[in-house]
Amino acid sequence: MPLMDTTYPAHEPTVSASVSCPDPEETPGKRDSHTFLCDVTGFFPADISFRWEHNGSIVPASQYSSGPIVRSGQAYSAQSILRVPRPKGEGEAGPQYFCLVWHMTLNETLKVKVKAGNCGGNCNQHPLEVFLLPPSLEDLYIGQNATISCLVSSMETPGSLEVSWNWGSGGPLAMVSREPVLQENGTYSATSILRVCVEEWQAGEEFTCTVKHPDIPSAIVKTIHKIHAVSPRNPSVYIFPPHAEELALRESATITCLASGFRPRAILVTWTQQDRPVPQEAYTNIGPVREAGKEERYFIYSKFNVLASEWERGDTYACVVGHEGLPMTFVHRSVDKASAPHCLVEDQGVSVEGGEEESDGLWTPVAFIALFLLSLLYSAGVTLLKVR
Repeated sequence: MPLMDTTYPAHEPTVSASVSCPDPEETPGKRDSHTFLCDVTGFFPADISFRWEHNGSIVPASQYSSGPIVRSGQAYSAQSILRVPRPKGEGEAGPQYFCLVWHMTLNETLKVKVKAGNCGGNCNQHPLEVFLLPPSLEDLYIGQNATISCLVSSMETPGSLEVSWNWGSGGPLAMVSREPVLQENGTYSATSILRVCVEEWQAGEEFTCTVKHPDIPSAIVKTIHKIHAVSPRNPSVYIFPPHAEELALRESATITCLASGFRPRAILVTWTQQDRPVPQEAYTNIGPVREAGKEERYFIYSKFNVLASEWERGDTYACVVGHEGLPMTFVHRSVDKASAPHCLVEDQGVSVEGGEEESDGLWTPVAFIALFLLSLLYSAGVTLLKVR
């Protein structure tokens, strides 16, 4: 099938920001927080980022969450939800907040002020929403399996939910539906998981989830498929051993990995120790971040802390990078004590191991002393000749 995403024109996002309606069953004394919603629709391509601002200051990322990017027709939609405590004595209008949205079609970051919502009797407290989640990069590049999730959220009642799937080729589908889960706000969410072939996903097949429920007047239909970059670039990958000054402390050892110059933005960076996968909580990825310059390129750092004793005993560590621009989908770079630049850690500092470096440090003072003695002998000889 044709990969239409490569020919779609770029579209600017439409942004709206509003206050979520408070629960009418709560007494005013219990309404101790604000929930702000930033809806972004109609944009292409998919890469977009959110931030929030309050009184000229950027809100910490820990206070808000950004929903999945979902395709509908020839455009994408996404949302960000911010929850903040309500200051005492504040009215229903709420404080001054702004939603900041960046997209490649914009000359500068779009700043939209939160508008007070109309929370009258007809306000639908928790409108039912449907999100399609693509396969994770770990599944695609390492596990070699692919699952697409259809998440239905904000259901007032869990019963009578109908979720169905279909795809372009019309073949049989393997799906698993999980039981609805009660959320903190009193609504229910449910997930339907579709298992597909990696080859089908990579080829750009379209998969459609259709949701029917009494809370909505008509079915919600969402479609998803792989976004193909027009001209992907493979990352350059470098691995760096721990610094000698850090090893001198004999506590921990930090191994870092840099992947740079790649596009599209989606990339997988994981680690192995002695050829065994490392849990995700054991390392920290910083990025991807767009590089400076007009050309669209990204970089990412990964930081892996291990015990200094594990490094000293010679364990091998590998940075595993997966990206669609790589010929074999993923590449790995490894390092250990034997392959790293040799440093001998001493109690009083760090000295370099190896014949040449050590001999250079030894012969410098010896040569100075020899020249000094020669100059003394020369001066004595000259003095004797003058006396005669």
